[in-house]
Amino acid sequence: MIINLFLSYTTLQSCWTKCLIYCVGILGGIVKGLLFFYKFVSFDRIDILQNGLIRFSPIGDFNDPFELVPSITPYSKNFLEHVNELSELELQKMEFNEEDLMYSSERVDQVECYKEKYRKEIARYGVLSLSSNTEINQLLTVSMSDKRDPRTNILMWSHYADSHKGFVIEFRADFVDEIKLRKVYYSNDRDYLTFEDIDENSFDDIFFKKSIEWAYEQEYRAILPLDKAYKVHDERFHLYKINKASINSITFGCAMSEENKKAIIDSIRNDADFGGVKFNHARLNDSSFLLDFYYDDGRCTNNPDLFGARKIPNQKNPNK
Repeated sequence: MIINLFLSYTTLQSCWTKCLIYCVGILGGIVKGLLFFYKFVSFDRIDILQNGLIRFSPIGDFNDPFELVPSITPYSKNFLEHVNELSELELQKMEFNEEDLMYSSERVDQVECYKEKYRKEIARYGVLSLSSNTEINQLLTVSMSDKRDPRTNILMWSHYADSHKGFVIEFRADFVDEIKLRKVYYSNDRDYLTFEDIDENSFDDIFFKKSIEWAYEQEYRAILPLDKAYKVHDERFHLYKINKASINSITFGCAMSEENKKAIIDSIRNDADFGGVKFNHARLNDSSFLLDFYYDDGRCTNNPDLFGARKIPNQKNPNK
């Protein structure tokens, strides 16, 4: 009788879960335009939560040496646009006179000057990098994990969250005033700028293009002038105010200590500026190279270690 009741409950629970996922999937299509953005950080960045400030990084503070470093070409913008319209045969027939050669030589001599001019201009801006994916169902929490959710990415935890000892802040799009978040485009082709692009400050796309090798980051970016920072520390840490109420959740790494988890939860609970922040915990899947997630805020939880079945289905005692 007890076994039948347990099986009935399990069947009912399974049906309810499938129904919930189906309904949420339909609603998810309606709210597909909404986006949440994820910031992987070490525990030291608890100061983001405590101080309500987040850093925008200037050029030179990235882990990619090609970051914001395009190729500067001596070819003129007009010439490139012209030859782009020519056929291969027309290109072969193109002739160059002495004046053309002199002009080309002068432009080659100017390359280093324009590199420096570009570096000075780009140094005026700071970059905030986050992760997201438009395909994520906005109404499902990470505890119902989706491999497209950046929080399921083991490498992101390893590279940006102190080898899983850090945490992830989930922001809504309005977490910093006057920012526009734009998706990073990944390519095998490196960008180039002409002298004319640099003279016209026409290089916004440079901020949003990276090598295809970084595609696993699913990166979105916000760009702001560094002179608009709310606070500058040590002349290199440019900090901008965040809207604490726009933090939707915190996800703790699977290697974070309970002490550090408590410090973060207490910081949020003791600050009235936060809204209803959810607390998710990563754990190692028992059988695959996957991360599982559960909810636990110290008062209620769906931690499978506490509520998991205490038996192996269909296991017989081989000794009898």
